Parts: sequence; C-alpha cells; structure tokens
Amino acid sequence: MSADTPVKKEMIPDFTEEKLFQSLMDNTADSIYFKDRDCRLVRVNQRMARSLGFENAEMLVGKTDVELFGNEFGEKTRLEDLRVMETGQPIIGLVESRERPDGGVNWTSTTKIALQDDNGTVFGLMGITREINELIQVEHDLQFLATHDVLTSLPNRYLLFDRMDQALFRAQRYGSMLAVLFLDLDDFKKINDSFGHAVGDLLLVQISNHLKALVRDLDTVARIGGDEFIIILESIQNESEIIQIAERIVKEIPKGIEIYPTNPEVSVSIGISLFPQDGTSATKLIACADDAMYRAKVKKNNFAFYSCESKSD
Repeated sequence: MSADTPVKKEMIPDFTEEKLFQSLMDNTADSIYFKDRDCRLVRVNQRMARSLGFENAEMLVGKTDVELFGNEFGEKTRLEDLRVMETGQPIIGLVESRERPDGGVNWTSTTKIALQDDNGTVFGLMGITREINELIQVEHDLQFLATHDVLTSLPNRYLLFDRMDQALFRAQRYGSMLAVLFLDLDDFKKINDSFGHAVGDLLLVQISNHLKALVRDLDTVARIGGDEFIIILESIQNESEIIQIAERIVKEIPKGIEIYPTNPEVSVSIGISLFPQDGTSATKLIACADDAMYRAKVKKNNFAFYSCESKSD
C-alpha cells in the first residue's frame, strides 16, 4: 500500500479506551490493581492473579490484603493505602520483602496513587507492583564483592575494620577481653615460586576454610592481603583460651592441606594482641599483633603474644 492510498475506516481496529486499557493490563510484567475506599480490590490484572496463585483475576475482586497476605502484612498495606487516599500523597517505589510459600523471599517495588473524580473527590487508589528480585540479588552481589576477598570469600580489610569496631564496642560495654591474631604463612613466596601461583591460590583457599573451622562461629576470620590473615576472638575468658585456639591452628593447619600431587609443606606464624592491655583501637591492636607475629616467625610454626618490652625496631 502506497503512502497516497487512503486508509479505509473499516481497516482501523475499534480500540476503545477500555480495550486499550485492558490490553495494557494484560501485557505488562507488573502487577496492577485498583482498590476502593474500603481498601478492597475492585480490579486486578492477570499478572497479579498469577503471582498470588489465582487462575482468574476476577477471583481477587472484593478481597482485602488481610485476606490475601495475613494480618501483619495485610494491616501494614491497609494503613499505607488509607494514608495515600486521605492525604493524596503517593507512595513511590516502596521496596518490600515477603516470604514465599516455598520459603524464599520475594522483593517488590510498589507505587500507589490516589484516584480522584472530576470534583477532586478520592474514590480509591491504583497500585503498581514490580518484582525486583534480580536487582536485589545484583545489589547483594556488589555489596559482597565490596566487603569480601575475591579469592577466599573471607571478609576483606574494609569489613574487618567494621567488625573490629563493633567488637571493640561490645568489649568496652561489657568489660570483656578481646584478642587479635595476625597470621602469616611461613615461606609462602617459596611455595609460589616452586609450584606456581595456581597452587598458591588453592593453598590460600584451603587455609581460609580450615581457619573458619578452627575458630568459633562468633569469631571473625579475614584476609587482608597476600598470605596475611586476621582473626578476631570475642568474649574471651582468659589467656588460656587464646593459647588453646592458637595451638590448635598451628598444629592443624599443616595437617589439613591436600594439594595433589605437590602437597607443599605449610606452617603459620601467629602474633597475638589483647584488648584492653595492648590497645583500644583496631589500628593499634593489629599493629601490635603484627609485631608479635614477626617475633613468632623467628621459630616459625609458632605463636607469640605482643610485649612492649620486646617490641621490634
């Protein structure tokens, strides 16, 4: 058909406003719904019906959020709806999470606006809800990458200092002892040079896993770079408890490495500093533990407590 050919009226589809609206409702990935002043659903699209486990959108008409989602979540949304209709102020991009029947969590972003007639009287509201599970997962992944070591998935330096600040706050508040262990692999450079960086990386991963298994759940194991690790031991009763943990690490790490066919010999040196004796800040305690670690390295496969009298030059 050329541009000069007149368009016959019967060739134009009869798209009334209702048909256009229904086409939009049926072909969007978002859940769209309308409620009356009593917060009851008067119209929903098929997408919303399917997301709630209903075969037909008409089955939702007349229902309230309390009936659909239970008292806690339903009452929360009812109060939000009433506030929108009473104030005329919309809710834009409200992020919420709700547990799914399968035990997972469904994240959504919801916008709600009041509906008014020609006289400005509010007669209900319209809501649009979009699932944002993939976006939330991306945000979580980015947050994890920003706070964890890429190779070992242990907390990195940034998260370590955050954890230490929290641990120090608790220790100060409750008057408890806290220990910082600075771990360094003995002769790690020789292992890298002899067997290659791939073996070195695998070794770091295995040691990370062993360290997590050798301390308590409340303790923090972090990798701060290279072959250096920091362990925060909270709620310590006495130095004997610290010695037991340090001895266990020194003894078990060499036995727990399995990298075939190379099987490099591995040992660790550990420096230990204590709160509040050796310092009251994260920076100070790490520096003291680092100093003690170098004294432990004299014998290797050993640990040493920080001592200001024997501080390294």
